[in-house]
Amino acid sequence: MRIYPGRIMNNFIEQNKKQYAIPVYQRNYEWAKDQCEKLFQDIIVAAHRGREHFCGSVVYSLVKYENTINYYIIIDGQQRMTTVYLLLKAMLDMAKDPSEKNSIQQVLVNHDTFRPYSIDVASKLKLKPVKSDNNQLLLLMDNKLDQVDKASGIWHNYELFCQLVREQQEKGVTVAQIYYGLQQLTCVDIALEPEDSAQEIFERINSTGVPLSLADKIRNFVLMVDVDQERLYEEYWLPAENAVSRENMTAFFLDFLNMKIDGFAREDMAYDVFKRVYTEGGYTNQSMLEEILHYARFYKAFLYGDSKYSPRINELLADLQKLKQTTIFLFLFHVFDDYESDEGILDGPELERVLEFLRNYSIRRIICEVNSNSLRGLYKTLYARVFGQPQNKQHYYDAIVSFFMQLTSRDALPGDDAFRLALEQNNLYRKNALCKYLLTSIENQGKERLITENLTIEHILPQNSNLSSAWQRMLGDDWQADRDKYLHTLGNLTLTGYNSELGDMPFPEKKERLAEVRTKVVTLYEDVRSQDLWNAAAIQMRAKRLSGLVLDIFPIIPPVTQISFADPRYQEYTCDDPKLATYKIPNYFILEGERVNCSSFADMLKLVVARLYAHKSSVIEHMARNNERPLEWSQSIMFSYDASNINGDYKISGTDIYENTGFSAFHILSIIQALLDRCDIDHSDFVYSAR
Repeated sequence: MRIYPGRIMNNFIEQNKKQYAIPVYQRNYEWAKDQCEKLFQDIIVAAHRGREHFCGSVVYSLVKYENTINYYIIIDGQQRMTTVYLLLKAMLDMAKDPSEKNSIQQVLVNHDTFRPYSIDVASKLKLKPVKSDNNQLLLLMDNKLDQVDKASGIWHNYELFCQLVREQQEKGVTVAQIYYGLQQLTCVDIALEPEDSAQEIFERINSTGVPLSLADKIRNFVLMVDVDQERLYEEYWLPAENAVSRENMTAFFLDFLNMKIDGFAREDMAYDVFKRVYTEGGYTNQSMLEEILHYARFYKAFLYGDSKYSPRINELLADLQKLKQTTIFLFLFHVFDDYESDEGILDGPELERVLEFLRNYSIRRIICEVNSNSLRGLYKTLYARVFGQPQNKQHYYDAIVSFFMQLTSRDALPGDDAFRLALEQNNLYRKNALCKYLLTSIENQGKERLITENLTIEHILPQNSNLSSAWQRMLGDDWQADRDKYLHTLGNLTLTGYNSELGDMPFPEKKERLAEVRTKVVTLYEDVRSQDLWNAAAIQMRAKRLSGLVLDIFPIIPPVTQISFADPRYQEYTCDDPKLATYKIPNYFILEGERVNCSSFADMLKLVVARLYAHKSSVIEHMARNNERPLEWSQSIMFSYDASNINGDYKISGTDIYENTGFSAFHILSIIQALLDRCDIDHSDFVYSAR
């Protein structure tokens, strides 16, 4: 690797018979307006003062020499190089002096005075961005402005520079003077040698451009060092990115990695996790990209639906999206693998039943106000827990439902009675999206679908805290208590196209308006229009009818074949009574829904600490810095950066924090209890199994 001071113009753009290509693994051109304006102002200042201006590094490597042209790839610096190139094109088009135009034209393109046909169209320009940007740049440079995509960054920034150059010309600044400012742009010129690792160097660069996303880093990793990168990009990466969409790629990769690893990957550590998965899994670039594309296509269906699946499957996936149940994707990856398996594990109707159960379970859980913090762990380990015995796949739906019915943790399936009671009594309005979804489902059952996009949720008993005297008389002596109790419950909610118009309208008038034909809402109004009074009794009666309809629409179909998941040798315990752990052997623990196997309490403590560190690293780091004791009655320090304070030499993975070992089972459960408290995790979110 050769490193020396350089200049953007002199070392790169002004030199003839060179082309700098942006390889396919690099991101598209993304500089925003404010970045371009800042660079332009720096150039103007440099022109006026005659001073150099440093603008970062350019890392590049020679790829080949062919037909008198040196072809390079830019590892880092593409955003600056592309921006300068666009500025030069704007200066060319804005220049008034023919000599200025000619000078800039000579700089922008390669030329050969004596062999004019040795330079083809592909190598004429000195800059070759990634494919989509390159197409726009070629059109721009050929002055085919009517064909340029006006939404592209190439066009936006070219137009911006035309405007900025024009403004300077109006102040008396010439294109030649701006060019002089460009010549003052300095950089660190880093030329890689064949023996250098482009990937390692790229990762160490502190780029001054747009920060790389997780998806950017992964793309670079699997494409940068591959001689077949263009084919891999076209056949695998681009289809995966198009399926998921660029804005969802980071979320996709987090789910993809969390499906494959033990524990969870935080976004700031996910790239290192990916490299470990790649290395330990023995992947090649192609095999990894094949797997990424495989799961990206599932992810597309989860997010947007896919015509390859039945309308019912797409409808149920859309319902899960409406309910914001994205943590379920970790489980659905495996389920859809089984559906697409050549072994015929799961057919379409069975998949529909599974998705319907998962949707209905999600609705029950939300309505019954079960905390959602255990969902991610639940769905991460659910497949292994249900289908750890392969024969359970012979009764796919029954196995899943049987498992949920036998859960004793907070993730257990809420029963019909608990669900009905929550529907009738809980504040449904604050769960706005779910509320509208349920009301729409009630209205649409068994008849032509009502289009509800323009309808809003209406309170029959008004929300206004200063109720009119007519409403107070209708509610009775306890009107304030009844209003507070029933206002946001199912029995008092409906859909309407009026909403703001209805407001505090007296009940007889509101009833007439709600019944008007134009709203086409029938089922929800059925037991409103028949009432003369709207009070606690009427709301309760309507809530019972509507909750019954909800149970009919979203039933839990019991399993035909009951499958037992109980192991009579083991029993589940909480950490509330640490003495119960004495003389026992654990086989797993569940922390915030995630089941983790362990063979000893010592192993359990290490695994729990690793997950708590990923959850809230600051707590453990603070304890380590201060050599704190987690238990008031024990002299033992749990964590420290100093090995002399700790029994043993065990470190929390990926840190310099030593973790104490050698505790009794009672001591370990007491420590876990204390650590849960420090991390603000409820004790009920931790359960262990032992015999």
